[in-house]
Amino acid sequence: MYKNMVNQLNLCYSYRWLLFFLLYNFFFGFDAYSQSRQQLEEQRKEILEEIEEISRFLNETQQSQRESVAKLNLLTAQVNQFNRLITGINAEITYADRQISETTVTVNRMTNEIEKMKMEYARLVYQAYKNRGQYNKLVYVLSAKDFNEAYRRMKYFRQYSEYRKKQVDEIKIKQEELRDVIAQLTAQKDEKEKLLAQQRQESKRLEAVKTEQNREVNNLKSQERRLRTQLTTQQQKEKRLQTEIEKIITAEARKSGATTTNLYDKLTPEEILIANNFKGNKGRLPWPTERGTITGKYGSNYNPILKSNLESKGIDITTVGGADVRAVFDGEILEIVLLLGDVAIVVRHGNYFTIYSNLAEVKVKKGDKVKTKDIIGKVYTVKGEKTAVLHFEIWEEFNKQNPELWIVKQ
Repeated sequence: MYKNMVNQLNLCYSYRWLLFFLLYNFFFGFDAYSQSRQQLEEQRKEILEEIEEISRFLNETQQSQRESVAKLNLLTAQVNQFNRLITGINAEITYADRQISETTVTVNRMTNEIEKMKMEYARLVYQAYKNRGQYNKLVYVLSAKDFNEAYRRMKYFRQYSEYRKKQVDEIKIKQEELRDVIAQLTAQKDEKEKLLAQQRQESKRLEAVKTEQNREVNNLKSQERRLRTQLTTQQQKEKRLQTEIEKIITAEARKSGATTTNLYDKLTPEEILIANNFKGNKGRLPWPTERGTITGKYGSNYNPILKSNLESKGIDITTVGGADVRAVFDGEILEIVLLLGDVAIVVRHGNYFTIYSNLAEVKVKKGDKVKTKDIIGKVYTVKGEKTAVLHFEIWEEFNKQNPELWIVKQ
């Protein structure tokens, strides 16, 4: 009987360690999962803020008396953001499902453990009932062969009594722990329902924006000839800008005695420091405008009116009309390039170059030293429009970079 009691005690402690293992994995083992969930929530917040910013720009373009490509670009950007938002919410729902599943398994295991403990306790109570009375206990002790065996039997009765009390405490503790986990499961299910509701809401908003986008495409199709002319002019400007930048960088390399593909080796110590600091701030550079939203991506961009992909060496930032344009990092005004109807500024940061084009006014001159966020010009704005577009590029010598990877997320 004593050995049986010891086995039951060991079983009880095994339950406790199993519970500890489950809870540890639940609360700590999924730490990476929790971090991913937090990142998704932060991303959702950022995307919603971006959607609201685009909405503000759209409200400003609504005041324009004519349909505009700028409005279509804003709507397209908003559709892209809504798609990102819904994708992120779906990922959160998937995580919530996984969390609910894991918690449900834990609840079921804990419930089974409590039932086993209750059955064991009932068996102990029944055995105690059968052996009730001090006389039976005394007879059992006195019937021992020697003193040592009598002492072990007395010790057994004492441990047996303590074990029963311990079982009651164990059951109470486990029931409290189970209530906590059930409460957590309820909270997880509530959170999932909120996510599903938001998913449905954002899907409706997306459909509304798509409808407006299609309406704008149809309105602009009647102006396809004019738009093609505008596009040809824009492409000519961009091609000329690319050629001018390559000439400027080549000239700088020759001045320093470097080859055209390895300008960094010929930098001065100060220029090396600036270049390294610029590179070290990748992902943390400020935006070249105080307000703005990206309506033209680096690389391939689909034009729904011309039904073709257009390549871009930088990004287009839609901002308020007449907005100030700011240097994104310390540097030197390397060149001011006159294009067809507007201006571009090239700023050198060691062997890195930032290019700001589609400017109407220039606040600096060639050779000026600028600091981060210094105003270098104003964005070109079509008369009567409330918004304008700045084209922004980053080059590492002759290698074009994706500016979205360099500027801070707004």
